[in-house]
Amino acid sequence: MGTTAATDQAASPATLRKVIFAASLGTLFEWYDFYLYGSLAVFFGGLFFPKGNDTAQLLASLATFGAGFGVRPLGALVFGHLGDLIGRKYT
Repeated sequence: MGTTAATDQAASPATLRKVIFAASLGTLFEWYDFYLYGSLAVFFGGLFFPKGNDTAQLLASLATFGAGFGVRPLGALVFGHLGDLIGRKYT
């Protein structure tokens, strides 16, 4: 059984800036998506859910928003595990 020596190299400042920028941009888009859906939930209720009760339409629309927000950790666990097994490129 062989071992390989890990090289201890610090990332360059340019690389760190790129990583921080990319992560920040991804987070910004994700939160913008949730903000946009939350703001337009009033209109989505009437478009996608049965007519008749405006309160039920709004609650169904907000429940969809909550489900999408709540299932994110489950998706992270599943796809993170798949990424670890078969590689991030193919996941």
